[in-house]
Amino acid sequence: MRGPVTGRRLLVVVLLLAALVAGLWTADPTSGAFTASVRDTGNTATTAASFARTTNALPYRSSFAGGASDWTTYGGCWQTMTPNDFGMYYETCGNDQAGAAPKAVTGSPDWTNYTVQADVKLDSGKQVGLLARVSSPSPGLDEHNGYWAYVSSTGKLELGRMTKGSYEFLRTVDVPGGIAYNTWYHLVVQVRGCNVTVSQSTVGATGPGAVTAFRHFDSGCGTVHQKGMVGLRTFEATGAWRFVTVTEGSLAVSPPPATWNTPWKTGAAPSFTTYGGSWTADATTETYSNRQSGKGDKAVETSQTWGDLSLTGEVRFDAPSATFLDAGFNVRVRNPGTGTDQLDGYYGGISSTSLIVGKHLGGTWREFARTPLAATVPQGQWQHLTVEMVGCTITATAQASSGGPQTTVSHTDTGCDTTAGNVGVRTLAIPASFRSMAVTPR
Repeated sequence: MRGPVTGRRLLVVVLLLAALVAGLWTADPTSGAFTASVRDTGNTATTAASFARTTNALPYRSSFAGGASDWTTYGGCWQTMTPNDFGMYYETCGNDQAGAAPKAVTGSPDWTNYTVQADVKLDSGKQVGLLARVSSPSPGLDEHNGYWAYVSSTGKLELGRMTKGSYEFLRTVDVPGGIAYNTWYHLVVQVRGCNVTVSQSTVGATGPGAVTAFRHFDSGCGTVHQKGMVGLRTFEATGAWRFVTVTEGSLAVSPPPATWNTPWKTGAAPSFTTYGGSWTADATTETYSNRQSGKGDKAVETSQTWGDLSLTGEVRFDAPSATFLDAGFNVRVRNPGTGTDQLDGYYGGISSTSLIVGKHLGGTWREFARTPLAATVPQGQWQHLTVEMVGCTITATAQASSGGPQTTVSHTDTGCDTTAGNVGVRTLAIPASFRSMAVTPR
């Protein structure tokens, strides 16, 4: 037999219900992330609370303009610098003693098949490069599991495997023209199962022969080499890194490696065809800018075509921004022309307040989704933008170059035409600049 509900019992019940609700809604008290449906069931949008290291989300970007608090270092002397408005991460004492191999690591131990890329620079000594699938890192030579891809002062592009204290050399190729000190090289490492694809090009180089690459099947890869974080490393050397990105997915086994990196460091854009606008490349800032504010001004990179891809880069508004003005990247571009929507292809871009994905077709525009950014983008602030196209699904991710919350939107264009096309940059009624644009196949 139940007694009457007293005030004290009622209070207890209310408190218990409040605690339950709080537990349901604040399971992660540090997270400010959300997931929402946008416009129809084919769209999704999310924000991540902070840097990718906190959320273990891909894509990941570290420009070092906001420091390197999400990196853990093991040996060496590490510091960030921000010359010419973009960040760099330097290791300055790795050449002080024989066997020195300082490293810095970030990311998720559960990342499996992915692409990590960055610009790397050998300042002195022997080797500088990137680590993939890092696990169990600690100070000391080869003290981690994972893969090590690097350029060497002997003019080689090479790959090795670490297994917690031991090292096995896997592959080497000659780099035409060699490797020079104080020169930026774009290095890409793609891991898929036990296949590792490595490519290298001099930043700013274009045309046939600009990329040196190989794919290696590692018959000795074990469980500890199947997943892990990413890292930066030197061996008996000092060096620097910038524009580190990690995107989900990697090459299938059959296609040959084909990566592309912006030529704007040379102050030229020889492979770009422009349609409207006034476009200039600046060698000092390594940017490509449209100084006009035409509707749908665009520049299309014509040296190669892409099907499934990951495109990463940064965009900046060069005039007061607004909700109805935007800039971004086109993928699978065909039939381009002068005019607002004169191309066939897809678009991922940002306005001052939103992340946008959509489709151009025969002079028309279909907006798939527009989701709020974590913060308003002012004039002059660089934003990192990733556009991924896999099958009929386009995914765009935006984050301030200096770090902060990440916003992602995705849409599946059912029944789409998967014909390969070019990539490009586009502005809508606002002058804008682009930099550190890179494309890798999926």
